[in-house]
Amino acid sequence: MTRRLAATSATFALTALLTLGLLASTACDTALQNNLVGSTQFNNEEIGGPPSANPAPLAPQSGDAAGQGEFAADDATDGGTNDVLRDIEEADVIKVVDNTMYALNPFKGLLVIDVTNPDKPEVIGQLNMGGRGVELYVVGDRAFVITSADSYLYGYYGGGAIDLPAVDEPGIAEPVVADVAVANDSIAPPEFDGSRLAVIDLSDRTNPTQQGKINLVGYANESRRVGDVIYVIGTNVNRYYNYYAPGSEQEDQGFVASINVADPADPQPIDRLNIPGDGLYLHATNTAIYAAAYSYDFNNNEEMTDVQIVDISDAGGAITLRDAFTVPGNIRNRFYMDAYDGAFRIVTESWGFGFQQVRLFTYDLSDMDDVKPLAEVQIIENESLEAVRFDGVRGYAVTFLRVDPLFVLDLADAANPKVTGELEVPGWSTHIEPRGERLIAVGIDDTDGNRPAIAYYDVSDPTLPTQLSRVILGPPGSYTSSNATYDEKAFKIIDELGLIVMPYHHYEYDFAEDDGFGFEDDFDRDDGAPPPSSDASSPNSGATTAQILLADSRCTNGVQLVDFSDDGLTRRGNFEHVGEVSRVGVIGDRVFALSDIGLQTVNIDDRDAPTMSGMAIFFSDEEMANVDECGYFYGGPEFGAPFPIDDIEFNDVGPIFFFDGDAVAALMSALQSCGGVGVLALTAMPVGVLLMRRQRWNRRTRR
Repeated sequence: MTRRLAATSATFALTALLTLGLLASTACDTALQNNLVGSTQFNNEEIGGPPSANPAPLAPQSGDAAGQGEFAADDATDGGTNDVLRDIEEADVIKVVDNTMYALNPFKGLLVIDVTNPDKPEVIGQLNMGGRGVELYVVGDRAFVITSADSYLYGYYGGGAIDLPAVDEPGIAEPVVADVAVANDSIAPPEFDGSRLAVIDLSDRTNPTQQGKINLVGYANESRRVGDVIYVIGTNVNRYYNYYAPGSEQEDQGFVASINVADPADPQPIDRLNIPGDGLYLHATNTAIYAAAYSYDFNNNEEMTDVQIVDISDAGGAITLRDAFTVPGNIRNRFYMDAYDGAFRIVTESWGFGFQQVRLFTYDLSDMDDVKPLAEVQIIENESLEAVRFDGVRGYAVTFLRVDPLFVLDLADAANPKVTGELEVPGWSTHIEPRGERLIAVGIDDTDGNRPAIAYYDVSDPTLPTQLSRVILGPPGSYTSSNATYDEKAFKIIDELGLIVMPYHHYEYDFAEDDGFGFEDDFDRDDGAPPPSSDASSPNSGATTAQILLADSRCTNGVQLVDFSDDGLTRRGNFEHVGEVSRVGVIGDRVFALSDIGLQTVNIDDRDAPTMSGMAIFFSDEEMANVDECGYFYGGPEFGAPFPIDDIEFNDVGPIFFFDGDAVAALMSALQSCGGVGVLALTAMPVGVLLMRRQRWNRRTRR
């Protein structure tokens, strides 16, 4: 169904103003960003039998997040005395097992890609999953795929075909268009509500089939596989449209569920419990899950984080709720908390009218039925909290106002933690990867434009952290983005190669001056030369009879290679990709880049001049006609039911914008409005509302 917006450009501008106001007012409000509260029960279909007594071995895997190793996302133990040797695996949208990549694609479902020869990747199997692919595990010859029906949203847009990257090197295969590419009409909306765990038989890689499914009454947020059990936390509220999952208890609750996959061919739902809050973030050890939820203290007008401890010490999957406690302030992701050596540590941000605090809290876990606070340390006031990472007896926190302070935290004595060091550098970090006495941080540099950056810190002296080097991606003065600044799995650290691989996305604009009768002068925006009739500080303020028009633009999706050693970072070469890159990694001796459009492999023998060695395109020639120059696919399914909103019609003028949780988080992180959203929100929202009353939206009932 084609969507059109019958509105003038003025209306679009007013809508944008109102939207920005709403975004600004909620950018730092986790409750409004992630309204995810609920309960669940299992509806087990086509699967039965008791858990197997013969556990399946862990599948050998590569392509792990950020090059850390499969089990580095959470501590393997909590440092206590009741630790059980159980591997902890984090799910992702891709898994590489032996010579096969399994990837969740929003348009194609589950793709099976043969990478036996990295120079000739080939899509050999495909299975339409329905819904939004959340994450994926591979155990033996089974895949366990979590999908959700919370948001199935794609727009149509009239775009031209994109040229595939040329391969000029002799002996290198041309890009391979997938033989199993599915037609648009087979991209089906989900036939289920909430989330489900689908069991996929991979014994025949060319023909993956759904063996069964476990329906969750609610929406999954995060999961972990600990030993032979997959644990899922989530909510019963659809965060995109704020309605309860059909069949759920109509209350704002979260849930935790366990599924035993010891026998991958016969997975068993074991247990499920309601938990308070929204089941938003998860930290896992061998014996416990710490599920964090957003809450608000109306008496004190303060945001809070509710933490529920879930006992998962039973290796078969039985779960028990232990103590729950509330921490002042809110968190943005799972890295803001951890459990270590019998203590729970968490860094939060509290803010409201006239105040903003970043604080460290520690709690005693010696009695998990009666958790006691140990200490509270104020790190800084009147700055936003951008990144946190714990590393054994140390912790690191990054805040931002106009510069980026990196704080080093001494956590050796959980009852007496201290801020031992501080370093101020430009911009801010969004994710930190400890490497012994070095830190690799991904974030934003705002000294000349707004561009993703990789920073390298020496923390060998915790009282005197220093920045060894910094690599900035994108042309000076530009706005360049990277998925890695809000999704830590989008970049890769390959320690054995001393290599960091990071994607980026960049527009270059050419502008021209129009006197009303034709183009009088063209100029390149990147050259910094304003048009003759405009003020240099405001490109279109000086023109009276002339207008500044967009004459041309070029979109670049690319990947930057950066070497790292003990001494610092070294920028190496980069390469372009057909779509916006969501994952990178290494297969054999090749680097790969994955997008919704295709999988590209790259020869990095000469890191200063990487060359494409192979490519598998996921779309047919007909479908590629709907891919624009940025690699965005504008052919897809209609809105998936149920969506309790009226459709808005769009004319063929201007682009179509859809915002999801990740996009909003990325936008607000880029705008850095957390420290001062009040004026923008209070100004934009009422002005937008008043002006919108003068406009008329044409709506129609969805057929």
